[in-house]
Amino acid sequence: MAKRGVLSVVMNMALLMLGIAIGKGFHDNTHNTQNTNKNMPSLEYGTGSMFDLIAQRYDFVNRALALNMDLSWRRIMVTQLLDSILAASASSAGTTTKNYQPLLCLDLATGTADVSILLAQQAASSSASSTMIQIKGVDPSANMIAVGRDKVKEEGLQNIISLELGDARDLSKFIATDEEGRMDGVTMAFGIRNVPEQERNKVFCEIHQVLKGRKRGKVAILEFSEPTLEEGGLVGYYLARPFIRYIVPWMGAMLSGKPREYLHLQNSIAHFPNAAEFTTFLHSLHCPLDQTTKTDTNDDPQQQQGSFRVDSVTQMNFGSVQLYLATAI
Repeated sequence: MAKRGVLSVVMNMALLMLGIAIGKGFHDNTHNTQNTNKNMPSLEYGTGSMFDLIAQRYDFVNRALALNMDLSWRRIMVTQLLDSILAASASSAGTTTKNYQPLLCLDLATGTADVSILLAQQAASSSASSTMIQIKGVDPSANMIAVGRDKVKEEGLQNIISLELGDARDLSKFIATDEEGRMDGVTMAFGIRNVPEQERNKVFCEIHQVLKGRKRGKVAILEFSEPTLEEGGLVGYYLARPFIRYIVPWMGAMLSGKPREYLHLQNSIAHFPNAAEFTTFLHSLHCPLDQTTKTDTNDDPQQQQGSFRVDSVTQMNFGSVQLYLATAI
């Protein structure tokens, strides 16, 4: 039995390395024939129009590329976010009693609504049985939203989840005039890297505006990056990293028939900051505050700008997936 187990590991490693070799050949050939450089493709890649092209097979290809682990990553994000929101709400009220006000959550880059659906299901099964929730899902792709609405209807969650077209760079329609109407939580799974680097600060300042103040508003960001030796260890650096670089675009192209779209996926991951860099970015934000979101009227006048405090970074999948949980401050 031990020999059989060792043989299985060796065979799987051999298949993985073969896949990497094939994927590298595809990757190099695609780059050469299309005269691309290390930057992302020059067309509207990462935008709603790109995702419109792959919406119908998006879930299927996603599951295959993530080896069916992507839903578990999203589930961990939802669990951590809801736990953090409920703890902050109880602390703010000075009590541990159940909160009978519905939680308000905004799911950015909702895509086909996986995270929105998990939020609704997790809230319903929460140990705080009185936890009610209302979720707005926003995405720039009409075709992804259409698939998401079908899934929401299939789950019978139309009264809890509403999906609409929108852009994370402009969330003005979701900014409530009163504090209690603001969002308890914002989620974004595998979406922020599709925002141009120079506009990511705008996205997070928009998020800051829609969240509740007084350190109650929470944001959860789930994202890919290429594993480093420090974050992913030997397995992450020598297996997960080449898997992302070579197998992901190859498999994505084969399964979807859209090779350039999945080259964008690989390129966007390669250019996304690692955990330490992204944490520094969140800490260094300077977002405008209005009177409602100020945490204390006696604050130093020089501290009238908002930012985020990163409460935790969870490494998953050998350092190739990070979950950032942060508080608006």
